[in-house]
Amino acid sequence: MHYPMEILPEIQNRKSVIVFEDREVEKEKIDLLIEAARWAPSCFNNQEWNYVFVGKSDATRRELDGALNIGNGWAKSAPYLVAVAADPEKGCNTNGIPYYAYDLGLSVMNLVIEAEHQGLRVHQMAGYNESKVKKALYFPEDFRVVVLFAVGYEGDVERVQDKLMDKIKEKITRARTRKNPEENFFFGKYEI
Repeated sequence: MHYPMEILPEIQNRKSVIVFEDREVEKEKIDLLIEAARWAPSCFNNQEWNYVFVGKSDATRRELDGALNIGNGWAKSAPYLVAVAADPEKGCNTNGIPYYAYDLGLSVMNLVIEAEHQGLRVHQMAGYNESKVKKALYFPEDFRVVVLFAVGYEGDVERVQDKLMDKIKEKITRARTRKNPEENFFFGKYEI
């Protein structure tokens, strides 16, 4: 399938990096990320998402870093780690579907697109210990931490290349790919 029009460059050029510059992110840009996340759609406008931005100098950063799985150790170098959680009971639960997680994902995607627009990179992670994240950031026990992400300016891969294993080097330098649209998008009915 070929589409004659172009999509937003922020979507086309988005990528999840594992090397961040050792540079602070301006407060104005963080404020814009928050504003973008706020304006995401949500079921009945519940806006049930809760973000905790943790900078390198924040008292909770060390404990949050300790909640990351070993494979996400690279994230410790990011200027900000952000945990996004919600109370499942406060979200819509139509057809047995936990819409709080869907709504939270929409909010994060709004933030990701704005981050790209601001020249920042976001890398979302599922590799963390949820109970450690909740403890580190004082989330209530009944909340679910749906995602953690690192945000900052993309660093120079060449600067750390000699420290990276060949497998990781190949992964972060290869071209981004996606499945052909025919594999995931259907019209009229689902087809195998």
